Amino acid sequence: MAGLVRTHDLTDASQHGWAVDYLIRREYGAELHVEVRCRDRAREAADNASNEAAERADSPASRGAVMISIWFDPADDVRLRERVSYERSAQ
Repeated sequence: MAGLVRTHDLTDASQHGWAVDYLIRREYGAELHVEVRCRDRAREAADNASNEAAERADSPASRGAVMISIWFDPADDVRLRERVSYERSAQ
């Protein structure tokens, strides 16, 4: 199970929603940096999603930086969608 290490509120006063930066430590010790942005109407769905996407993502140690995107898809009956992408840092 992943555990929350640190949070930082990035929300701008003009936003209709919120933005939060999270540092999550996975059970085996790897840390995952997550930036979450959510519009007001999506807040309940985001709260229900918890950290499940972070649990499913591959380790940053093996895949590089991890970016998790979660959004509502208006073209598909406004269903919740998720994408995980990875980026290796230049060495």
